[in-house]
Amino acid sequence: MKQSQDRLGEAEEDCCHPGVNEMNLSEFNILDPADGGTGDCLFVCPGAVSGISRSVHLARLHAGWSVCDQCEWRRHTEGLSEFAVDEIQRVRHFRRAGLERSEFGVRGPWLNVLDRSLAERLAEVFCVCLQRSWNAVAERTGAVPTPDTESQREPLRSIILGYDARSFSQDLFAGVTAAVSRLGFPVHDAGRTTAAALHEAMRRTSGVLGGLLVTGAGCPTAWAGLDVFDAAGESVPVVWKDFGIRLFQTADVDGAGTAETGPAINRLHLDTRELPETGRRLSRTSGTVSALDTETDYRRWLSAWYVGTSGRSLVIVSDDPLVRQRVEWLNELGAAELVLRNRQSVEPAAAAIQLLVADDDRFFVMQDAEGRIYPADLLAQRLNRLLGTGFGQLTVHADAVTGRVWLTDTVLPTAGAVRGSAVERIEDVLAFAGLLLRLNVGGRLLV
Repeated sequence: MKQSQDRLGEAEEDCCHPGVNEMNLSEFNILDPADGGTGDCLFVCPGAVSGISRSVHLARLHAGWSVCDQCEWRRHTEGLSEFAVDEIQRVRHFRRAGLERSEFGVRGPWLNVLDRSLAERLAEVFCVCLQRSWNAVAERTGAVPTPDTESQREPLRSIILGYDARSFSQDLFAGVTAAVSRLGFPVHDAGRTTAAALHEAMRRTSGVLGGLLVTGAGCPTAWAGLDVFDAAGESVPVVWKDFGIRLFQTADVDGAGTAETGPAINRLHLDTRELPETGRRLSRTSGTVSALDTETDYRRWLSAWYVGTSGRSLVIVSDDPLVRQRVEWLNELGAAELVLRNRQSVEPAAAAIQLLVADDDRFFVMQDAEGRIYPADLLAQRLNRLLGTGFGQLTVHADAVTGRVWLTDTVLPTAGAVRGSAVERIEDVLAFAGLLLRLNVGGRLLV
C-alpha cells in the first residue's frame, strides 16, 4: 500500500512539473486499442496496410481523396451533412477515368485524362471524319465525280479552329492546330471565341470544311474538351472503332449501392499506347495557318440584329467573360439596355424577360421576372406570329425535347455549307435577344 501511495505522489509531482517528465505524444497511437484508440472501428484505405479512424476516414471523403473512389467503405458517410455527401458524389462522378462523349465531341478532366498529346490525336480523328462526311455529301450532290482516292488530290478545304475562355484551353489549342495543319488542312485561327461566333465565322468564310472548338462547356471548370462541327454547324458522325477506340458503358453508382441502379453513361476508353496513328497526310504538304479576326466580324454581324432597339431592356444572365464583354459593347454602342447578371446574382430583374445563357452560347433558357420558363415550342409559336412582313425571311424553330430554339434565314444562305444549302441556321443567344427587342415583345408572350 505504501508503494502505491509513493507512486501516486510521484505522478502528482510530475504533473506539477511537466518539464521533468513530459509525455511523448508521438509514441501514443490513437489507433491502437492498447493505447485507448478506436481500434474496433478501423477503415483501411485501398493499397494501405494499416487502418485509420472513422474521423480520418470522413475527413478524407470530405477532402475528395481520389483513392476513396475505390474504397469499400466509401458509402459510410454517417456524420457528414447531406450537402457534403452530394459534393463527394459529384466530385467522384467527374473524376472517373476515361473521356465522356458529348453531343458534338468529347469531355474529360484536363491533364489527368485530356492533355495536349491526346487532344492532337482526337483532332486528327475529327478531321478525318470531317473529310469523310464531305466526300460522302459531295458524291451525292455530284460535286466530286471521282472516287475518294482521286478526290483527295484536290486542294483540301479549310478548317476554322478556336478555343474558349478556360485557362488551359490555349494549351490544348496549340496541339490541335499542329495536328490539323500536319494532316494538310489549311487552318483559320479564330483565337479565343465561343461556339456562336465560330459558327458565324463558318457561315461567312467560303471553302470551309468545318470547325473545331476547344471547350469544356457543360462541365466543371477543371474539365476540357473538343467539339467538331461540319460547315452547316451540325455534329459530325464518328465511327470510333475505325480508329482503335473502344466504347463502353459505365454506371454512376449512387449511394444506395449497385451498378444496376445507377444511370448508364457512355464513355470512351482510350489507351494511347495502343491507339494507332489516325492517318497520314491528306495532301503533299502541311496546311497553312492564317489568323481570322472572328470577334470583329462577329460583332459587326451582331450589331445588325439591334437596329431600332435603343431604349428597350433585357436581362442577360451569363458567367462567360466573352459573352459579358459583348453585352457591355452593345450597351456602349447604344443599341439596347442590356442588363448583365451572373448566375449567382440575387438582385431583382430589371426587365420582364431574362435570357439564361448556357456555357455554350448558342443555347439559352428564357424566363420572366417571376422565374416562369417559356417552353421552347410555345416560344417559337408565339414569335412566329409576331414576325410580320419586315421579318418574312426569318422563322423560329424549337426542339421540345432539348428545349433549344433557333432561327432560320432564307435570304442569306450559309456561305460555307455544302452545295444545295438554301437556309441559314442561326443558333445564337445574343442574336435572338436582338430579335426579341426588335419585336418589342415585352411580357406579351406569357399566357
